[in-house]
Amino acid sequence: MNVTFKLTGMLVILLIGVVLGLQTAERGIAKVSGVPQQQPQTFYIKQVDKGQMEIAVMGKNVQTASPDQMVNYVSNMGMTLGGSVKNSAKVFVEWVGGFFEP
Repeated sequence: MNVTFKLTGMLVILLIGVVLGLQTAERGIAKVSGVPQQQPQTFYIKQVDKGQMEIAVMGKNVQTASPDQMVNYVSNMGMTLGGSVKNSAKVFVEWVGGFFEP
């Protein structure tokens, strides 16, 4: 179990390093080549219109919506998982607290 957490942490750090490296390289190439300033190709979030946001990853537009509508299946799964963990922790604390009631 401990090895799994370490491996997951190292993979997350590696992914963040790759994204930061791609952005740094892109900026450096733009400075050297003298290309006019344009949207970054690796990753960017931009506010378009009255609360609307545009998200692009690797040059492809991923989602354009208002922040209130930016809910996807991963977000829903996370909220469901969080709610179940919260409820199970509450039940566990009440169960342990039942031992100490007079």
